[in-house]
Amino acid sequence: MKPFLSRLWRNFCLMLGNQSSLTLYFLPLLQRLAPGFLPGQYRARLLCRQWQTADMLQLTFQVSGRWPGFVPGQHVLLTLQHNGRYISRPFSICSPLNLWQSQQRIQLCCKINRAGEFTPLLNQLKNGAVVNISKAQGDFYWQQAATAAVFVAAGSGITPVAAMLLSQRHWLAPVSLFYRCRGSENAALLSELTQLAARQPLFTLTLSDSRTEPAETLQQQLMTNSSNKQFYLCGPAGFMQQMRTALTNSGVSAAQIRQEQFGLAIAAPAEHTAAGLQLNASFIRAGISTQVTLNTQQSLLQNAEQHGLAPRFGCRMGVCFQCVCDKVSGQVRDLRSGALSGHGAEQIQLCVSQSVTDLVIKL
Repeated sequence: MKPFLSRLWRNFCLMLGNQSSLTLYFLPLLQRLAPGFLPGQYRARLLCRQWQTADMLQLTFQVSGRWPGFVPGQHVLLTLQHNGRYISRPFSICSPLNLWQSQQRIQLCCKINRAGEFTPLLNQLKNGAVVNISKAQGDFYWQQAATAAVFVAAGSGITPVAAMLLSQRHWLAPVSLFYRCRGSENAALLSELTQLAARQPLFTLTLSDSRTEPAETLQQQLMTNSSNKQFYLCGPAGFMQQMRTALTNSGVSAAQIRQEQFGLAIAAPAEHTAAGLQLNASFIRAGISTQVTLNTQQSLLQNAEQHGLAPRFGCRMGVCFQCVCDKVSGQVRDLRSGALSGHGAEQIQLCVSQSVTDLVIKL
């Protein structure tokens, strides 16, 4: 009954104000009274920023007292206003839980892509700047502290792992962290983790230098005494899949592995498209249909943008749901899980959907 009432209310709001929520209809007025206000978001004030490495910037925020908190390992959507529109990106909280509990502060460690649209803006924020953050999201967290655990982090994948390890107060079993990086100078949060290893005998930290140590060496280390351990993997999609495959091939069950990855792995095109058959899509907006030939190596969001369309989007990683739209017909693949949709009408996320058949999409 509740989902039905929710849909009924949404449709009523669309009919009344062409918005999915009446709050959005009155948003311009609300922002006159409270600049920067966004429904469902929380205010966070920048206290300081610090470079952890040459391209990893750590930001410390004082968060609103209304913010409900987080479980170490979760992430938030950080929203900024740029060129007259709001854009969002997900970032994992890297600070320990007690920093928020005692001071209502959190820290984000963000990899700055100087050619990107969003992350260079973070380096331009001044102390005192106010931004919007979402509720904490995600189910990548340390679940069984009484079981021996192995953490594997690569690149910015260290951020949720650091939050989990630095938040732990009752160490009940041995824990190892294998940190894959391009030398210690590119290892964000290394100082805090090294201090933890020095004071906690049950925790060991091992750096794996990608410049000198092949990935196979790390795989061999992981497979040593891998039975009855929980594995937590976090990092770039390709590297994490490589680690997961090595573990499962050595007999580690899927139930023993939890994984969080950054970036999307584009699946190989379906057999009929690989054979040279083209896929087409009809993107419908305000009753006007635009026919496009699809590039099956890209997401539907990328395809739409390359044909001059401008769908709404936020994180581009399937987290914020701003790019949700209606698929009228056709089949898509979820780039995160590989799961296939049905062939009929349903809602999809453009940024994490890849075409499998011809499509009709209502933006």
